[in-house]
Amino acid sequence: MKIGSKVRKHREAKGWSQDDLAFRLDVTQGTISNIESDKSIPNSLLLNRIAKELEVDINELLNEGIQVNISNNQFSDLSSAGTINQYNPVYNMQSPEITESILKNQEQIADLIEAQSKLIEALLKK
Repeated sequence: MKIGSKVRKHREAKGWSQDDLAFRLDVTQGTISNIESDKSIPNSLLLNRIAKELEVDINELLNEGIQVNISNNQFSDLSSAGTINQYNPVYNMQSPEITESILKNQEQIADLIEAQSKLIEALLKK
């Protein structure tokens, strides 16, 4: 199942409309629609906010049906495909500091882009 389908499933489980989720995330309903229809993939900052609003682990939204069992330091693939998708991201769950740092950097980038957009708008109005 793709990210969009998972977002839709969790949103509907809460009884929310796309407008409800969009309002909570301060984005447009079209943004939610594009994510749910897999026309766009949310950046890491937005994906983290979506996971928090829907009260799900971000890895649940990212994982495309691949389940890995770890026991005695041995990995065994439990997916029906029999192989782990090489493009599926791997996260070190023992390092939440790195994840937090990345998310803070993403927030700073988003703030810079917003400030840049406002500056450009102001310049165009002159």
